[in-house]
Amino acid sequence: MFYFTEDIAQLVQHAARSVTDQWEIEPEELPALSGFALFPTPLATYTRTDGANVPIVAFSWGPTDLIDDPSTGVWITFWSATDYSAVEKELRRAKLSAAEAARYARTLHAELTWDNEIYLPFGHTEAPVIADPAEGPRLIDPRVVVAGQTTTAWLPVVIAAWLFCRPNSFTVAEDEHLPRTMRRRAERAGLETSPVRVVSVSRTPQRSATRPAEPSGRTVGVRFPVGPFVRRQAYGPGRQLRRRTLVAGHWRGPADAPIRIGKTVNLVNKRLED
Repeated sequence: MFYFTEDIAQLVQHAARSVTDQWEIEPEELPALSGFALFPTPLATYTRTDGANVPIVAFSWGPTDLIDDPSTGVWITFWSATDYSAVEKELRRAKLSAAEAARYARTLHAELTWDNEIYLPFGHTEAPVIADPAEGPRLIDPRVVVAGQTTTAWLPVVIAAWLFCRPNSFTVAEDEHLPRTMRRRAERAGLETSPVRVVSVSRTPQRSATRPAEPSGRTVGVRFPVGPFVRRQAYGPGRQLRRRTLVAGHWRGPADAPIRIGKTVNLVNKRLED
């Protein structure tokens, strides 16, 4: 299990904007063969048919028995925060009291609800096949992306989150274990006691906060922050291969230049003719 702190979740969302090749996934990009990632704030939101907003707050991944060889791709499941108020309304319509509806809503439903899924074959680069929910579970072609209608826009966040779980220069990943008494009690009950990996921003200052030079040759007269982003890094024989690399946030410009932080406002002024 991976938990992203709030500051890291913001950086993940920022880096996801630079992920444009979301269909191409390689096995080495996954931080684990299977896992569950939980966010403190929604990683995505969509509008339900009844007009309610559904927050996606977690995703899990791993192999699937819907294909013959699970090593050919990864199955991703998205989870939403359970709408207990909607469940309670349905129970109230069944003539339950408010107290009974609140109690049964949390007895019948966990805090997270299955929302949608997507299958990604490793090394695939083409657009997905949108699955029909009426078809139900079925054997799928391991060479083709199969996705629900809403899941395709969430993949860049998933990929960026995976990259943040790998060792890098501005995050810290620590394994949090249960206290000994709770761990022993859980083991006696036959429950899982594996640690939770918490990914957070590193508080250790970097050795160099300024990029040494401007490769374009242009002169920069101010210092400004650049957020983290994902790029395709060349590697291998003749540097012909490409792999995703997370570039840490950094400062651009001379160290002694004035700092510029903020958004640029462009004023468009049109003079009216008589």
